[in-house]
Amino acid sequence: MTELAGTGEELVVRGWVRDSLGVALPRAVVTLSAVDGGRSLDKARSGADGAFEVRAPDVGDYVLAAFSPQLGEQSVEIRLDGGRPVEVEFMIDVPGAVTE
Repeated sequence: MTELAGTGEELVVRGWVRDSLGVALPRAVVTLSAVDGGRSLDKARSGADGAFEVRAPDVGDYVLAAFSPQLGEQSVEIRLDGGRPVEVEFMIDVPGAVTE
């Protein structure tokens, strides 16, 4: 587990990967990396319900990306400050789908 020294607070990012119609995307690859690029710091695959969880090595700013082989990639910048876990919901567009 990644914890802030002496605080017991975990640096966790959790959430879901879904398509733009709200359907869960199982086995999507979710990666956490530094904002300035570089290697992946943590990686996970989404579960059957689209849920995922990754852990950061320290407080700071990161890029979280979700990749589905069928639909492509979506990414977002996040900030971890050692408080509660950050939750992110990815909604990857389905080509040609009409959403309301």
